[in-house]
Amino acid sequence: MSSATAPEEAKVEEREDRFPPGIPFIVGNEGAERFSYYGMRAILYVYLASLYVHFVSEADLTSAQTDAAKAQATAVAHLFMAGVYAFPMIGAILADRLLGKYPVIFWVSIIYCAGHAVLAVAGRFAEWENFKAAEYGMYAGLALIAIGSGGIKPCVSANVGDQFTAKNSHLVSKVFQIFYFIINFGSFFSTLLTPLLYAWFGAEVAFGVPGIMMALATIVFWLGRRRFVHVAPSPGGRLGLLDVGSSVLLFTPIVALIVAVFVQGEHFKAASSEGMAKTEFYWLYVRDYTAHLAATSWHYFAFSGLCVAAGLYLFTLRQKKQSDAGFIAVVLYAFTHRAERRPGEGFFDPARRKFGDEAGDGPPAVLRIVAVFSMVSVFWALFDQHASTWIEQAKQMDRTITVPYWSGRYAVAATIALALLGGTWLFLWVSNRSIPRSVTRALFGVVGLAGLSAIALDSIARQTTTIELKAAQISALNPLMVMIIIPLLNVAVYRPLEKRGITIRPLQKMTLGMFLAAVAFGVAAMLQARMEALATHGEAVHVLWQIAPYLIMTTAEVLVSVTGLEFAYTQAPRRMKSTIMGFWLLGVTFGNVLVAFLAPMQTILSLSQFFWVFTGLMVGAALAFMVLAYLYKGRTYLQEG
Repeated sequence: MSSATAPEEAKVEEREDRFPPGIPFIVGNEGAERFSYYGMRAILYVYLASLYVHFVSEADLTSAQTDAAKAQATAVAHLFMAGVYAFPMIGAILADRLLGKYPVIFWVSIIYCAGHAVLAVAGRFAEWENFKAAEYGMYAGLALIAIGSGGIKPCVSANVGDQFTAKNSHLVSKVFQIFYFIINFGSFFSTLLTPLLYAWFGAEVAFGVPGIMMALATIVFWLGRRRFVHVAPSPGGRLGLLDVGSSVLLFTPIVALIVAVFVQGEHFKAASSEGMAKTEFYWLYVRDYTAHLAATSWHYFAFSGLCVAAGLYLFTLRQKKQSDAGFIAVVLYAFTHRAERRPGEGFFDPARRKFGDEAGDGPPAVLRIVAVFSMVSVFWALFDQHASTWIEQAKQMDRTITVPYWSGRYAVAATIALALLGGTWLFLWVSNRSIPRSVTRALFGVVGLAGLSAIALDSIARQTTTIELKAAQISALNPLMVMIIIPLLNVAVYRPLEKRGITIRPLQKMTLGMFLAAVAFGVAAMLQARMEALATHGEAVHVLWQIAPYLIMTTAEVLVSVTGLEFAYTQAPRRMKSTIMGFWLLGVTFGNVLVAFLAPMQTILSLSQFFWVFTGLMVGAALAFMVLAYLYKGRTYLQEG
């Protein structure tokens, strides 16, 4: 008996319940970086829409001028987000194959800081009424931030995993939960604060403060340089350089698409929909816009085609020096050796004989997952509009809220105090320290006593105060609801169903999420139609009605995004997991390009009609996803060890 339990006791002794010393610096970096990104993004659409009309009041502009500015602001904001989710493909390869994670995170953080600095300078140019310089400065700053944010995104989470060993690997899931929390924590507070900075101090300060937070993130990360576990890139050297060079060249069609829509999109004039059936109008729109891009941007795509050819050439050189079993390598080998297929064999069977069964199964598995996830791009086209068209909707609503005088002030002060406590507790926890219980109890006692005092004062004085919310602040509902909905679904839905022996499969959750996204936009469309009807009588709808579409869309996000990442990771073979993560992020890119492609419709459709367009697209995508999910036949691959 004793000999049987000895190995287990040894394992228990080896278990380490302390976080690695580099984790506090990584978590601090992530919190500050996410604060900077979401703070800047919160005011991006509002600022661009004003910049394009040189900050002239809408009352002094024609509807055509305001509609054109809003359409252009929508397109540029979403093309920026498309870039943010496209560049991780390059950042991951640069870190894994050539430079390593730490150098890539540090140096692209410098680029990130430079982007914020350029935005702040562009804000100063706008103050000087040099609007052309302000516009070009915005584009330059956004490009730098897209490179910086995109370069960091794939490296940070991987860098977290590098810090753990077998002794403390059981803490990895806790760290990633902390990551998800700190992302939404930073997003919530920055989305509330930055619009106020913009209103009080102007664009220079509003864009500058997120830049300061990004500089702080970079400094925190640099301070932890000697405490991190540094994993060397593989293969590095010339092979790594060939990997990066070929990958960058193969990536150019994505850049060409984003640049083409950015440069030429604002010059496209959509034809009027009067006298046309809806299907005819949509068909003509797509045909005319595509023809416009083909006529004006063919040289971008031609150049990217040459780059792809050069990339394939570099890739073949790399394979001759030392072959690997990555996605492109297996696909190219199967294609170039297709004549070697035996009777009854499939396309990838020659690759299986060369690389092994799992490597040969990789590309088919990836392609099956990509086929299922192709419709998720439409979901991201809807979801990311809470940073553009949903802000535009909030601008048109009554945003005043009347609250009890003392209770309102108490709510703000208590939120800040408890947030500081939560942040302090979090960082001390990952630093393997804790706040004394007496301090925590004392703080909660003070907060509780202050709350009771505020209620008492309001019951005596009966004073109220009116707060006018900024349109961009309403999008803070999303991260707030994420932090509530994730644990709520686990406690109130998933666990009770599991106790009854009912398990909701990932693709079923995602299908439900896709349909919920359509419902959310349908609710937003009906809300907007009601607003447009009341506007003729000088009446407005209160902004709190936006809680309904936000609640539905955030639930859809949790069902689609969190579940989709888990599903993609488990269904991709071990050597293809990074590849499928890259394709997942490219789905976000294509969704945002779709919004930019359809943005000129805002010049000829009302906002409610624009919402209905995306509602219809989402219903179609959800139905297609449901069919693809039903037909999907996959296999689960988990890491060994």
